[in-house]
Amino acid sequence: DNNHLQFPFFLYKDTTYFPLTSEMAEIVGVKAELDFESRTLKLLKTEPTLMNISDGWKKNERKDVITEEISDVQVLAYELEPQSLGEILKDAGILKNDETTDADTDAEANAAAEADAAVEDQADVNAEAIIEIPELSVREIDLAGLPVLIKEKIVYLPIKALTGENGLGWDVYFDPYTGIYISTEEGTPASSYWNKAQSSYNRGLVNYIMRYNGGYTENKAQELVFLFRNAARTYNIDEKILMAVAQKESTFNSNSRSSSGAYGMMQVMDSTGARYGLGPEQLLDAETSINFGAMYLSERIAAYGGDMIKGFSAYNQGSVSVNRGTHSTRYASKVVELKNNIDTFLTSNGFGLGN
Repeated sequence: DNNHLQFPFFLYKDTTYFPLTSEMAEIVGVKAELDFESRTLKLLKTEPTLMNISDGWKKNERKDVITEEISDVQVLAYELEPQSLGEILKDAGILKNDETTDADTDAEANAAAEADAAVEDQADVNAEAIIEIPELSVREIDLAGLPVLIKEKIVYLPIKALTGENGLGWDVYFDPYTGIYISTEEGTPASSYWNKAQSSYNRGLVNYIMRYNGGYTENKAQELVFLFRNAARTYNIDEKILMAVAQKESTFNSNSRSSSGAYGMMQVMDSTGARYGLGPEQLLDAETSINFGAMYLSERIAAYGGDMIKGFSAYNQGSVSVNRGTHSTRYASKVVELKNNIDTFLTSNGFGLGN
């Protein structure tokens, strides 16, 4: 989903940066205030109040993030001094200094009930009492020479600077096949969020591509898997079907050109691309080719009520021949065979199917 975020995570100077938008601040439990004049960034630790990013924030299509670099920024982390509920009630004048509360040892519900009772009993005495906010502790966070980045007044910070005791106590785990995991909850390792089955499945797809096209490095093959999976989610089609078509059409070669006028990894005809405003050079771009192929193939399959054979045949030979019944099913059968080969490769080599 980072592919579509208006303010996505990205790498800068080999470091992952993340945006402190209002939604992200609620998710990670951090509020930020940047004073440009003093070059001071204040971070206040809060309780997370949001679980997921809203759909309204998903507006980007892999466009480059243009930011402004701000160096020599002093980063100050503020947080509430740890206090027991009993101490806070005493500070507020609800409990006397020689009184005790079971809030530190009993269940939170019982403590809250006792506090309510204490307030009612002393309503007259404390009618005008002011409950003061507990004091904040402050300390400086060392960014190790890394800059703060700004885009449209949104602050971007390096994740690694906020990890561990010297940061905000976050834990980070990176898996090259599924991405980065962040835990802001003390005692919960980021690796606990890692999906081992999905990681193994993605790794299997990477190995499959490299097996049939030796020109790809692991990183490049991994990027292709990401593109196939992203297009599959967008157009509601199995990524293994897209990979099977790409293997049949070009053996995963984005620079492939045919004598008949087909271009790119998914071998889209020049005339077909032109109807959608795409020229040959665009069709030779792997991402454009995969996305267009996924869209076009899903439309063909839907046009025939989910009939894969007719959909694959229409992709290869055109809808006219399929509608007339003069099409060959040889191409479609080969795509089905290759999709099954991918499944077999994944299971027989222990990568699994991501379940």
